[in-house]
Amino acid sequence: MADVSDPRVVAALGAAVKQIESAIADTEKGVNRILGLVELLMERSDKDSYLKLEGIMEACAFQDLTGQKLNKVERLLQHLQTKTVIKVPGAVDFTKAQATRAEKDVQPAATSKGLSQEEVDRLLKGT
Repeated sequence: MADVSDPRVVAALGAAVKQIESAIADTEKGVNRILGLVELLMERSDKDSYLKLEGIMEACAFQDLTGQKLNKVERLLQHLQTKTVIKVPGAVDFTKAQATRAEKDVQPAATSKGLSQEEVDRLLKGT
């Protein structure tokens, strides 16, 4: 089990929140682009094409449901992040500044897609 006072756990949770925020924003941006293009095509389409384009718009509803689910996970991770900073007898307090520094250490490189599953597992196990 991970040591909840470990700065790496707090940093991993912070990095996870940022990844979810990014996924929500990217999905929203992509769907908005699709919907905008479909609306343009609908203005110039015949009845059969219009119905197919309407189907594309309906299919984009997944983004709203996915966004709601990701927002719930994001809130949970944020809650866990605040709860991981606890006072351990004899331990030095872990401040927000330390959390920010630790989070930067855990952040993936700009060319990376994020933490690997192995890195996340290692961070959560506290090894």
